[in-house]
Amino acid sequence: MIGKTNQSSPSPLCAPNQKTPSEKATPASEQSENVGAKIARHKPLAWSILGLALCRAGLIVGSYGSYRHSDEGIYSDGVMLVALAVLAVLWLLIAITKCHLSRQVVRRIAFASIILEAFSLTMTGALVIGPPEMNVAGNHFLASTFCTLGGLACMSYWLRRARDCTAITAVIYAFGALFVSELLIFTSIFMENGISYFYAAVLVLLQFPCMLLARTKPLACDIKTISSENDFFNFTKNTMTSKVFLATICVSIGVLACADGFLRGYPDGLPIAFRATTRFADLVLILAFCVAIIVFTCRQHYRVMTVGIFVTMEALACIALLCYSAWPDALDIGAIFTTNLNALLVGFSWYIILAFMSYGWRCPYYYAIAGWIVWLGCRGIARITLINVTAVSQNDLLMLAAVFTMIVISTQVAFVNFLNVRKFEAVPEEELTHQQKAVQTSPVVKVLGLDDHHESLADVRQATMRHNAEEVGKQFLLSEREVEVLSLYALGWTQKRVAEELFISPGTAHAHIKRIYAKTGLHSRQEILDYMEKYTS
Repeated sequence: MIGKTNQSSPSPLCAPNQKTPSEKATPASEQSENVGAKIARHKPLAWSILGLALCRAGLIVGSYGSYRHSDEGIYSDGVMLVALAVLAVLWLLIAITKCHLSRQVVRRIAFASIILEAFSLTMTGALVIGPPEMNVAGNHFLASTFCTLGGLACMSYWLRRARDCTAITAVIYAFGALFVSELLIFTSIFMENGISYFYAAVLVLLQFPCMLLARTKPLACDIKTISSENDFFNFTKNTMTSKVFLATICVSIGVLACADGFLRGYPDGLPIAFRATTRFADLVLILAFCVAIIVFTCRQHYRVMTVGIFVTMEALACIALLCYSAWPDALDIGAIFTTNLNALLVGFSWYIILAFMSYGWRCPYYYAIAGWIVWLGCRGIARITLINVTAVSQNDLLMLAAVFTMIVISTQVAFVNFLNVRKFEAVPEEELTHQQKAVQTSPVVKVLGLDDHHESLADVRQATMRHNAEEVGKQFLLSEREVEVLSLYALGWTQKRVAEELFISPGTAHAHIKRIYAKTGLHSRQEILDYMEKYTS
């Protein structure tokens, strides 16, 4: 089960002057920290943030042409719909089996995804610089599909590493990665089109050292920062209203994504080419948004990630339409705001996926894939509709009416949800149980994996033992693999069964257990259990 990690009790084996894992910065000390200090607190996440940025940069170069245009039309959103159809099958499989992937399986998926994304980028580069007969639409479409699949899978891995974090950490993680990725993407536009794909392939492969280095650093959930009730991670006073809010906010994101899809190909479905000046303006504006969101959040203006970001995104959509209408011969001016809207939706969707991973009990990949389907699927459907339905693309008034209608619906859904949350919190205590039952049985809440999961006793015991092993690992500096071995060994599993579960040899399992005994100073399984009971929470 996914949950917040409790801090362990101090160990009597720690040296007198040695800090224990529970000695974190207090809320009072955090209150006095400036923005720079709060950001510096997240230095251990630098490799994970860079990994997410590298993954997105490869995807944008491969399937979106480095934003030399507003997108690549059928090679962007058409490809996206095909990739999402494949991921939807995996999503259904996870939903039916209710499985949780082991760390080893997760790493294998991540490795395969990186290789797939890098290979597809290399293949696309070869198609561009190779003989013209090779660069046919079918080959390009296939390469873009592989790039999109690999990119989305890699993004899911990096987001998975950041689950269970606080709001400030989630904002720094998501929008810090967005900031870095935009810089990496911008550098590629100065290269020849074919060379840029090879450049992106190298960026994608750099995720491998990022993974290795990130594993030596604390996870996002270990970075302790102040949280507030005015954000998605603790927006409300009870879990029930948090679930209602998260479940219904998806509708607003989906509708706004439809408006984004129409705007990206305004007015006739064709990609809009950027000039050098407008592409630079696009970069500067999105970097400014990333910095502003991080700074305001660190200063505890938490409504920037609820009301504030929705107002900003809807304003960008309206400004884009106004610019398209005011400068019909310079559509790239409006495309600046459209591309910024799309970028903010990227950062916001990462943030929301992390919130779902924190509240829900299902496998983190379940929520990541659901996030891609909601916003990227809605955007892709709108974009492809614009390309293929001439009645819409050739009627400016109908186009304007459709986009403004979507913006209005998105606005209404978002702000009605804010009001409903406060209404639910005003429900008397005696009526709260009835309301909770209604929320729990809601089909939307169940599909989104936010319902309560009644685990078996064995599931609870295994999750508890895993937590205890992690706490012991922090105290005695056990490796990640040693923590995995310890959690299973403490359950009473034999060395042979531990080896089979972790796909290692019995000799390797025995060596890990010997090192655990040596590092902890304990001498038997029962001593390990006694220690866990006394010194972990």
